Amino acid sequence: MVDIINHLLESDPLVNLVQKDNFVGWVYTIDYENALVVTNDNWKDNVKGIPHNSFLVATSFDPENYSKTSEIDKEVILLRVIDTVKLPQDDHMVETKIDNYQNQTSVYLDNPEKDFDSITKNKLQFGGLQCRVLGTFYMKDHELKLGSDIETFSVSMRMSVFMPKGSALETIVNYVDPIRKQNAAADFKALGISKDVEPFNIGTIRYTSTDRLHRADSEIKVPFKIHPSDFLARRTAVLGMTRTGKSNMVKQTVSVVRDISSDCNLKIGQLIYDVNGEYANANQQDKGSISDIYGAECVRYRMITTAGDGFMPLLNNFYEEIEEGQMIINDVIMNSNPSNDLKIFAGISLEKPDPSDISAVKRWERKIALYKTVLFKAKFDPGSKNSRIRFTVSQDIMDQVSTHLNPNTGISLLDAVSWFEAARMNNRANTFMSSSSSKNKNDKKPWFDDECIAMLNVLCCKNNSDTSIMGYKALFEANKYHTSARAGDVANEIYELLLDGKIVILDLSVGNAKLREKISKRIASYVFDSSMKIFTEGNSPSNIVIYVEEAHNLIGRGMDLTETWPRLAKEGAKYKIALVYATQEVSSVHPNILANTENWFVSHLNSQQEIKELAKFYDFADFSQSLLRSQDVGFTRVKTLSGPFVIPVQIDKFDPEAIKARLQVPPCLT
Repeated sequence: MVDIINHLLESDPLVNLVQKDNFVGWVYTIDYENALVVTNDNWKDNVKGIPHNSFLVATSFDPENYSKTSEIDKEVILLRVIDTVKLPQDDHMVETKIDNYQNQTSVYLDNPEKDFDSITKNKLQFGGLQCRVLGTFYMKDHELKLGSDIETFSVSMRMSVFMPKGSALETIVNYVDPIRKQNAAADFKALGISKDVEPFNIGTIRYTSTDRLHRADSEIKVPFKIHPSDFLARRTAVLGMTRTGKSNMVKQTVSVVRDISSDCNLKIGQLIYDVNGEYANANQQDKGSISDIYGAECVRYRMITTAGDGFMPLLNNFYEEIEEGQMIINDVIMNSNPSNDLKIFAGISLEKPDPSDISAVKRWERKIALYKTVLFKAKFDPGSKNSRIRFTVSQDIMDQVSTHLNPNTGISLLDAVSWFEAARMNNRANTFMSSSSSKNKNDKKPWFDDECIAMLNVLCCKNNSDTSIMGYKALFEANKYHTSARAGDVANEIYELLLDGKIVILDLSVGNAKLREKISKRIASYVFDSSMKIFTEGNSPSNIVIYVEEAHNLIGRGMDLTETWPRLAKEGAKYKIALVYATQEVSSVHPNILANTENWFVSHLNSQQEIKELAKFYDFADFSQSLLRSQDVGFTRVKTLSGPFVIPVQIDKFDPEAIKARLQVPPCLT
């Protein structure tokens, strides 16, 4: 019976953290923050070394005699190696070594009698490690718990230290508090997911850039897993220099979210801001792209499209979205050494006035009609819907334009060109006047204001002196940013696709940079506002994940808290919107977004300033030197919502071919 009890006790998950064969030393000093460990070269060799930032466990109980352990000693202290520390006798040991070296006569020790004696050699093998106290493992209510500190410590306590490997290390790095597990299940239920979703592998534990011993073929590579609930309706930062694995991590996340969506039969829309075009287009390095893998489930948009390229236009119809089109046209004009008329044309306000001001509305309709006529003359395809225009013209103006055309009932854009050309000729003769609304019919004023006159000059490529100017030809370059294929708003179209659970990729690698920023912000704002509206009406919004590559280009540090991106980061979780942002500049991200980030994936950073900024969060300060030096692709330090501390991980390589092969297998029935 005693043997059975001992067996049950020694199968306790707390006991399993202590692997007696991996003994590496003793704790000789400990407080609430740090522990100092004395170790020995022989013990280190036995466990294939103790790398910087590796985990150690310390305890005072013997795992083979756990049943005899007093209650106060039934705990395991989790440590992280952060530095070396001098032992009190180190100075004397250094003197001893130097004396020996000074007596040597050759590079290699060819005379054993000149070596240290066995007692001295044993003494010289001891050294000290400084460790950070990460927390305390203990058992409560038959569950393994981890406190983020230590409850007490005894100065006289004899604590043995072990290097956790295999199953023990896997338990440590994948530990999730039982309460957090319950909360995750509740979070999933709120998101519409009722079934259990298993954690997924994202990589394996890696302590240092030099991985000759601790990741040797003979060593078990311990998997690191992430809980899906950490990502949906959460904020995730993917930080690191170019070519260190940021995009690889984002692609892994896209794939995992898609798996959750399929496995749980739940529509989860994913919106990718693809600044470099690597998600929408296959490249040699990745041997495939997100769009290749998911095919019909993926919809790609691009600012500049060509026939048969498989992209939807990330553009609006300039005849429909007047102000957006005007902004692009203005950029083109101002880069063309414009004439005075073109400068006036670029500065015209086309904002619709108050509907109650009838006179202002009529002037605005006239200006819009003239603006669309200029677009038509500049070869902007209007499509069938916008091929005709209508604006109010009084009888005395109609009498002055010698044409049968009547804008009051609507005319084609082609006829509008003729009508406005004739109107310009009359206006130049100073005969193009309209009666005022006063009773004195002889009181007349110009029908065209200065802005309309400039627009007429642009239409006819002539200034007020009838000298030739570039005119509407200056608009040609903006034509590639216009599409007649769209009758509705592109932002609404994208949102509908997200509600349907599609992966939408916005290829922002081509086109006007200023337009890219504006379109990106407008679409994000539309998604946020639409989901918020659904929520405030008492309904449940759909799950959406937004990915932003090169986030410093879109999410500025100086943004006001009321702007789209800071609001999305701070409030998006409430509306089931998750944000994943990738950048190489921690300091460039809005502080509000950083402060609300739950998940962190950090690879190499090359600046002390960026390291200093990162060190403000969690326990990333322990990895400052490692992050600055190690440039290995995929070597990442990870802190997740479920994880209580930062874990050093080698992220798995994104493998499109493996995912394609897996997707061909019918899903298991549950």
